[in-house]
Amino acid sequence: MQATWWEKTVEYDFVIRLANYGQLDFAAPVAGRHERSSADGIFGKDSKLVLVEFKKDYSEIESEKTIFNDYEAAAAALNRYGHHWIVYGALTEDDELFLANQKYFEPGECCLEVTDILNTGVTHSTFMDYLEKLQSFRIPDARGSGGRGLATHVSNESMLTVMGVSKTGKLIGSMSLEQYRQELKPAPPAPRINHTPSSSPSGPG
Repeated sequence: MQATWWEKTVEYDFVIRLANYGQLDFAAPVAGRHERSSADGIFGKDSKLVLVEFKKDYSEIESEKTIFNDYEAAAAALNRYGHHWIVYGALTEDDELFLANQKYFEPGECCLEVTDILNTGVTHSTFMDYLEKLQSFRIPDARGSGGRGLATHVSNESMLTVMGVSKTGKLIGSMSLEQYRQELKPAPPAPRINHTPSSSPSGPG
């Protein structure tokens, strides 16, 4: 029987392997317009961040070029950053799933053990600087434009996450910064009800 797997298989395998090797402090899946502006996931280790795009196999990597206004210009400008990766699946001679990888702008070069990818992380400020430059080369996404057909990028700020941590250091919850802002807004005041006293009926004259 021929082996079958999907992009999500690769993504889940990646997360499980990194967690088992103690290489993962933070993981945030990305979807919708945010995914178009960045990648499939943001991962962190020791306060450093990497950006990872997952593909079912090597043949699907070429499709990434279609979301750029000018892929070659983007590669020339951004290849100096070393924290953006593509992870994809391949089969070993024993028909077992193997996770191969390459830097995002260096097709065909598989240069790290997949569990070492997080060692290439960058600081938050460098990460956000990279996202801003990456978006400038990508074709804006019209999803979520409210039917107006307006293609837009997402702001760097909307990529930020607020995380709740217990006194023992355990992650107890997370939400986007925008969601957190909504939570902080005071509840609207209850509508006022005007009690107008009714006029007393006139007594007998």
